[in-house]
Amino acid sequence: MLSALLAGLLAVSACRRDPSSTPPPAETRPNIILLSIESLRADHVGCYGYTRETSPQIDALAKQATCYEQAYAATSWTLTSHASMFTGLYPSAHRVILPQDRLGDAYTTAAEHLSAAGYQCAGVISGPYLRSTFNLNQGFEYYDESAASATNEAAHQDVTNPQMAAALEQFLRNERDPQRPFFLFAYYWDTHYDFIPPQPYDTLFVPPEAEPVESVRFGPVVALGRDISQAQLAYLVAQYDGEIRCTDEYLGRLWKLLRELDLWDNTAIILTADHGEQFFEHSYLGHKHDLYVESLHVPLLVKRAGQSAPQRARRVVNLIDLYPTLLGLARCEVSTPHNGRSLLRDDPGDERAVFHELTTTWDITNRETGETKHERDQWVAVRQGRYKLLHVLGTRFWQIYDVLADPREQNPLGAECRDAGVRLEQSLGAWQQAMGSMSTLWEQGPKAQLSPEEVQRLRALGYLP
Repeated sequence: MLSALLAGLLAVSACRRDPSSTPPPAETRPNIILLSIESLRADHVGCYGYTRETSPQIDALAKQATCYEQAYAATSWTLTSHASMFTGLYPSAHRVILPQDRLGDAYTTAAEHLSAAGYQCAGVISGPYLRSTFNLNQGFEYYDESAASATNEAAHQDVTNPQMAAALEQFLRNERDPQRPFFLFAYYWDTHYDFIPPQPYDTLFVPPEAEPVESVRFGPVVALGRDISQAQLAYLVAQYDGEIRCTDEYLGRLWKLLRELDLWDNTAIILTADHGEQFFEHSYLGHKHDLYVESLHVPLLVKRAGQSAPQRARRVVNLIDLYPTLLGLARCEVSTPHNGRSLLRDDPGDERAVFHELTTTWDITNRETGETKHERDQWVAVRQGRYKLLHVLGTRFWQIYDVLADPREQNPLGAECRDAGVRLEQSLGAWQQAMGSMSTLWEQGPKAQLSPEEVQRLRALGYLP
């Protein structure tokens, strides 16, 4: 099994980096919209079984789309996750891992392929890590990042949904080229902490037993500790749900605009999130701490152009699969190396191994000397079949879960799963070796050149020490 896995991964990396083949005529190809919602975990969305009405507009889309019930991000933070979406590569292969990493020019993004195939590629973004500084805008001829500009307030307190709505309308009404199909990427930021939903969403989901607590400043200083009361936690979750509902309302405005412009039927829409969010299920609040399920399980809806009936898909998918899916929707053939599987193809029915990785960074200060050290942990995880293995490289931390019996990953298994653990450990080793080989196909990008204002902004978010 080990040799087969390694051969399969390396077979992808052996492909040549060729441009897209000659595309079909423009009139036969759909428009494509990719929507990424910051920090949106799947189990807080109605079509995934959530009982609160946080997502009526997302649920409306689900009635015309395929809902992937087991979709997982490649990592648990924004920059690395989007780099994997755009390249179809695991983080070790694209090497955008740390907060100041920049995607190398040698990599070919989905937008670059779509642009070469005749698509008008546009991006509208509202969060700091999608700014052109980090080079994820490769291939976009129109890229509006005005909603992500720095302000005098802490970056946590940015409210960007109104700006997003205006920028999206500007493109669709005034900047869109009607002679070409378009690929539109939109990244909604407001579901990121701080959780400060505007009225009436700030009170919409607050239960009677909740105790109001300040739901801000989760980054460098965690004001809410692990000893938070259940009443305080209930209030915090209600604010998060309020942010989701507010963003969902703006999605509804986009649905309305697409129909008004007679674009809905001929537009494929993919809606997902870059990662999930933690509420102390495994000791932490926020994200970018580890690779447990609440940080990785995301909604994923795919509406093909002309689709009108809902479908549910149970196969396990990873957001690296968006890359070949986007190209497939555009009917583009591409041989660029990638790790994904197109969602447009039938479920092969195999127990595919999917991987995740994360490098965490934090500061440790010596109380006696005042000296501060920057520390890192390298998390990796693999899921295959009913088992998932987590490991922190260079440490003795190993955990294995039966994710079918324990989907919230609360009860790590012991000696009873030894055989599965050995198998998954071998898979991880083969995968690491393959990704190391694959990364050598491209020249790594330089570090992002950040202004003092940008450094301050990202430090306020807790991403930089």
